[in-house]
Amino acid sequence: MRLIATLFVLFLFGLAVFLAGPVRPRKQAPMGVQQPPPGPIHTNAPDGFYIRKGDQRTYVQYATPDPVLRAFMKSVMDGTSDPVTKGAEIFQRICAACHQKDGAGKDGLAPPLVDSEWVLAPKGDRLARIVLNGLNGPIQVRGKTWNLPMPPLKENLGDDQVAVVLTYVRSRLAGQHVSHISPDAVAAARKEARATPETSEALMRVSAE
Repeated sequence: MRLIATLFVLFLFGLAVFLAGPVRPRKQAPMGVQQPPPGPIHTNAPDGFYIRKGDQRTYVQYATPDPVLRAFMKSVMDGTSDPVTKGAEIFQRICAACHQKDGAGKDGLAPPLVDSEWVLAPKGDRLARIVLNGLNGPIQVRGKTWNLPMPPLKENLGDDQVAVVLTYVRSRLAGQHVSHISPDAVAAARKEARATPETSEALMRVSAE
């Protein structure tokens, strides 16, 4: 009798397991993946970055219109009358994630801006087109070939904002005294906006004089 009861219990257990279906293990997060800590954090991907606003972190994208990024840009432009200070703040918040705070660049992220022939070109209109339209494909910088995409910023940066950040790069990071870039020069470059990112070949067809 005890044997029959035991077999009956085992039968019920097996039936319950069968009806419940296979047990699927819970997915575990990959090792090393952590939630982003507080503060502005740039991702490895070149399409955007995290910015802290109050108690929340918001992911903003470079290439598409983003109200958070635009609001930040407006606050920078309204905060001081010094264009170099404005340019420095924009650079450190957006550009330095790849080009580094000192403009020296980093392998696997972005080429250097210091002593870059693209930065030091007399008019700077090629540089403005890179910021506005982005860049794709190989490009020579200081004798080295770089092949890393840069996202376009034309949807979120106005002409005056591009002008101050490029003026900061040329006057403070380039290592030489070169002319400032005016909003009018950026506006002229914007009129040549492309549907696809710039290439070094296309940029070389733009007059540097």
